[in-house]
Amino acid sequence: MRRKALMLMLAFSLLFSVLLVFPFSFERSYNGQTNATQQNNFRVRNLNTGKTYSAIQEAINAPETLDGHEIFVAAGIYYEHVTVNKSLSLVGEDRSATIIDGNGKGKIVYVTADNVEIRNLTIQNGTFGLWLDNSNNSKIVSNTLQDGSYGIRLYNSRNSEVNRNKIYGYTWFGVEIKASGNTTLRDNTIVDNKYNFGVNGNSQFDFINDIDVSNTVNGKPIHYLINQHNTTIDAFTFQEIGYLGLVDSTNIKVKNLNVQDNKQGILFAFTRDSSISNVDAKNNWNGIYVAYSSNISLSGNNANNNFDYGIKFFNSSCSTASENNVDNNGWAGIGLFKSPNSTVDRNEANFNTYNLHIVYTNNSVITRNNALIVKPNGYSIAVYYSHNNIIYHNTFVNSRLHIETRNETRFTPRNSWDNGLEGNYWSLYRGVDADQDGIGDAVYTVGKDNVDKHPLMGKFIDFNVTLEGKTYSITIISNSTISQFQLSPDDARISFMATEENETMGFSRIAVPNTLLQNLHGGNLSFLINGEHPGLKRKWTDETNTYLYFSYVNSVSKSAISPWLIVAVASVFLIVFVLVFLVLKKKKPKEGWIAKDTASQKRMGMCTYA
Repeated sequence: MRRKALMLMLAFSLLFSVLLVFPFSFERSYNGQTNATQQNNFRVRNLNTGKTYSAIQEAINAPETLDGHEIFVAAGIYYEHVTVNKSLSLVGEDRSATIIDGNGKGKIVYVTADNVEIRNLTIQNGTFGLWLDNSNNSKIVSNTLQDGSYGIRLYNSRNSEVNRNKIYGYTWFGVEIKASGNTTLRDNTIVDNKYNFGVNGNSQFDFINDIDVSNTVNGKPIHYLINQHNTTIDAFTFQEIGYLGLVDSTNIKVKNLNVQDNKQGILFAFTRDSSISNVDAKNNWNGIYVAYSSNISLSGNNANNNFDYGIKFFNSSCSTASENNVDNNGWAGIGLFKSPNSTVDRNEANFNTYNLHIVYTNNSVITRNNALIVKPNGYSIAVYYSHNNIIYHNTFVNSRLHIETRNETRFTPRNSWDNGLEGNYWSLYRGVDADQDGIGDAVYTVGKDNVDKHPLMGKFIDFNVTLEGKTYSITIISNSTISQFQLSPDDARISFMATEENETMGFSRIAVPNTLLQNLHGGNLSFLINGEHPGLKRKWTDETNTYLYFSYVNSVSKSAISPWLIVAVASVFLIVFVLVFLVLKKKKPKEGWIAKDTASQKRMGMCTYA
């Protein structure tokens, strides 16, 4: 016992001696923030005046600190939120060891003066890492920014330089350049941010920036191309693309690319007579963003699972979005903003808050889009401040019309919701079709002063067929899911499958061009639906088409098999398998069998014959 006491006394004496020789500074913390005065120990120095300070903000605020001065920050951790409102240089001693920590909130370095330089710092752990706000002719050089919501943001900050920085781990934007034209980017590494990089603005100058391929997103180069003409961009011409932007260009063809994790998957700005096709744009803020452009064609693209819009046209006239899939985007599938004389045709737009979003857009055509399924409290189509559009042959569940108020007078967007003969299919429509022409007998009220006069009783589908080198369009209105559509010219027969989730009564109203009938042998068509001749309820002809209205029993859709039934069957098979396995495991080896290699036998569950 005495020996243990002596040993403890000796240990305490030794520790006390060490503390006397090597004193340690034990710093207090308050709400997670280290006392900056104690830690920094007056190691912030104004190199022009020679004065030292305990904190970076103290040095900036000092009355003796003037425009043009350089503030040197020695290595250490500075728990501050710094506002640079003078034209200074803020330079760290060592990039990796000079750290400004925002303690998980706020703007860590907020620059509001012109001609500011931020160099050799690690900026971490805040809402905004480094924000230039109306700070022109500034430089952000050789910094590391990490951990927060926004990395580097330039807003109304022109003629600036962002060089040799590493930006990673931000839950929103890595680098965002907004209304900050003539910005130069070189050798920046942008990686593992939710939306790594993007450019936006309000004028052509805002988009004219010097950004070369030395900048990378997730290890792939940024291609920010200006004044390009007659160029094709695909996986062969640009094998690696971290980000793609086209500015002030004409006759550009972008195709067969995968783009993700940026503010825009693909950016077109002030670009004309160009196209984007067969692109997969996902997990961006906006999948495909077309701004201040004209005559742009977007076709066959998949723009799904983006935060804001799948496809967004902004101030872009005479453009077309056709046969795109734009599902499950946070706000809208396809948006037209101030983009008149445009066409939105044959797109799949589902599971968005607004499947189609039309704002300040006039004289456009919205047709043949499937926009039936929306998110909770969502809409198939929303129309704001938009007039004289024609909207027909679409599949909708509902709509939203925004009523505009001016000088105490309410204005409702006025648009045509049919083409004079046929309108849209509304899943909530409860009218009847007594004359069996596939069109409801009563109008569907879309909203105030907006009426679909010819609502469809089923979805509108059209098929292109070729006969003797000519292409014809056969259209169908049906309450069935139509598949395997086929025209057999030799047999003068049209056949298809009509399915639903159960064997309900189905109908299809088929419109066949008269010119097609005239070119068929005999001039008559026969029909097979689900392999059988359907019941013809009505037939009539106008100057263009011959119409036939059939009724039949829908075939059961394969997709209608209950997933619970699949689970139940799988469970039964699993139970049987386990029981058989247990029975076989309990069986003893038959006489004449010798168990060799006991360890292997236990692993494999089997015996070998001697």
